[in-house]
Amino acid sequence: MAVLSLLEDSGAYRACEWDLTEDADGRAYWLDLFRTHILTITDLIQAEEGAAVTPRLDAFLAEYLDGLEILDTQPDAWGPLNVLKLTLYRQDLLARHGFPDPFAEVKARETAAAIALYPNVVARVDALAPAARLEALAFAVMAGNEFDLGSKETTERYQNDGHDFAEAMCRVSPRPWPEDDLDGWSARLLGGHPVYRRALFFVDNAGADVILGCLPLARELARMGSRVTVAANTLPALNDITIGELDDAFKALRTMDPVLDAAMCDGRIRTVASGCRAPLIDLTDVSDACAEAGRGADLVILEGMGRSVETNRSARFVCDALRIALIKDSWVARHVGVPLFSPAWRFHRV
Repeated sequence: MAVLSLLEDSGAYRACEWDLTEDADGRAYWLDLFRTHILTITDLIQAEEGAAVTPRLDAFLAEYLDGLEILDTQPDAWGPLNVLKLTLYRQDLLARHGFPDPFAEVKARETAAAIALYPNVVARVDALAPAARLEALAFAVMAGNEFDLGSKETTERYQNDGHDFAEAMCRVSPRPWPEDDLDGWSARLLGGHPVYRRALFFVDNAGADVILGCLPLARELARMGSRVTVAANTLPALNDITIGELDDAFKALRTMDPVLDAAMCDGRIRTVASGCRAPLIDLTDVSDACAEAGRGADLVILEGMGRSVETNRSARFVCDALRIALIKDSWVARHVGVPLFSPAWRFHRV
């Protein structure tokens, strides 16, 4: 594993700024969330694998809850405590008990549904004037990022109604958003500046998030002349897309979209495994291939609440940085100081 060279000062970098060791209220909130949300995961495993898996599932749940209970009285038992450590603990324990990817079927189903919608989505975007196109792409990213099965609020919405991309587009709040640098981003792309040479784009969830939100944005950058590397998880975590799932999706989409196919043929769009196995990301612990893909990039994009808010919110880069997410967790919303379900489009130019 390697350090992303785009960080301004890797020695001073902290992926997670919110230290739960000293924050009793924050620690109580997150430990409670990890205790209750795990039942969504175990119910999903039980429904898919049946009664035969019950003993193994019970053993996992007992060990998992015992580990969290230690943190109630010894919050420094793992050293400094943060949400990234909690996500890694959950994922590693699931894998050790034989449940490496509980959301595999959900991801496959939602990605297939999004692929079916993709041609119409990009056709509508392509018909717009450049400024309107960039705003439409931003709204699509926010609508897609609503498909997040790590957030209590969006998990409940998904369990009740599924994820309908058109309805999610209608739910994206009108601009200006509480954190809204979209005009500055558009001005950078359309204001006569040289196009970005190379962009490294860290994506988040499977389904509509990556297929109807992130990939149309990457496609637009490639149409402008940028070379875009799309980085996805190496290993599963919740409903985040993995590199294998992303590559499979690209194979299907290329048959539908000559623009995308041409961009992949000449290397303007390619993929890389980030090295990540969590919904959050530590940029000092990425794969060697991801670190190499970042060398010389003049734009980094961090998409999703875990990658751009819960981690890397204040990270400083030697290149331009775009952080985009729909704020879907009530504690994160309060911590940032925005209403729940606020879009965040934060663009920083060096």
